[in-house]
Amino acid sequence: MSDSSSDSARARPTEVDYEAAGLFARIRTSRADRLALLDWLSARGFTVEQMAVAHAKHPLHEFAADRELLFGNPVTVEQLAELAEMPIDVLRKVLQAAGFAAGAAPLTDGAVGLMREFSMARQLFSDEEALHFTRVMGSSLARIAEAANALFLLDLEGPLWANAPSELALAKASLEATSSLTNVANAIGSLFRMHMYDATMRSRKARQVASDPDLVPLAIGFVDLVGFTPLTVSASARELLALLVEFEGHAYDLVTDHGGRVVKRIGDEVMFTTIDPASACQIALRLFDELGERAEITPRAGIAYGDVLAHGGDYYGPVVNLASRIADIAGPWEILVTDDLAAILPESLPSEPAGRRQLKGFEAPVALRALLRDGSLDGTAG
Repeated sequence: MSDSSSDSARARPTEVDYEAAGLFARIRTSRADRLALLDWLSARGFTVEQMAVAHAKHPLHEFAADRELLFGNPVTVEQLAELAEMPIDVLRKVLQAAGFAAGAAPLTDGAVGLMREFSMARQLFSDEEALHFTRVMGSSLARIAEAANALFLLDLEGPLWANAPSELALAKASLEATSSLTNVANAIGSLFRMHMYDATMRSRKARQVASDPDLVPLAIGFVDLVGFTPLTVSASARELLALLVEFEGHAYDLVTDHGGRVVKRIGDEVMFTTIDPASACQIALRLFDELGERAEITPRAGIAYGDVLAHGGDYYGPVVNLASRIADIAGPWEILVTDDLAAILPESLPSEPAGRRQLKGFEAPVALRALLRDGSLDGTAG
């Protein structure tokens, strides 16, 4: 009985134990506030030694949430390689492709299954393609993680800090928000299947008229905001963010409604694709209308159509370069398209000659036309 009591006593550290471990050093709140946090962490099973290590590296109120993110027990890269039965040089390449610097990956034994799945992928695909896919997946998930973190900081922790919270209140809020990420992970799995099906259907439809099995005919569009760079000098960061979020939101919604796909946003520029050239033009016209006549920024766009190389979720080739160059030379509120593209547009999308332009990277001048913004926007999405 005495042994049990002794174990129970050791399992419950005292204020003296916390003091000896330096857990009251460098605190920004009261001692009582820190003690409440330490007792809460202890009740959740964290040892004084673990708290001390965490306290030396990060704000202690984030400790429980941090541990929630890392499922499994911490391991070294050598231990993970042995557990996953993977050559350590291959493991290091996988981690680098996933977006983690050497020695910086937060590794646990929970990653064993992931590494074994990569080993299985190597049996189906070349190492080069498997690593490229890992880079795409890693960069995409890194952006999702950054967005989730920003969401927490802006909508949860920010308002909480405004009310002078205790460390314990912050710790509980952080843990609650992090725990909800389990739902996000499940949602990502479901969304991936939906997007995989959609991508497969779009690829099949586009390749029905493909002349080369390695190429796919698509309309490529670029829309950017003229005047955004000067605005960065006079506007606040929040004002710029609000403008970009509005622009991106309009672009994503319109592209989706017309059966297209936003490939990426590069600063104040959006690149998108559609199977049907008319849909690409309708997207640009509607986006211009939704942005309205703003004094501070004005949109411009360039659209081209033809065979492109699809790889890693992006698109390459002369048609992509052409659309980008056209957008670069378009004037404010102007949507430029190639003469060839304009020739296959319906009458509901009229255009006027915009001359022959010498574009960087193209030997011969390119004949262009400008879409008329007062043309009909009716049409069928492709």
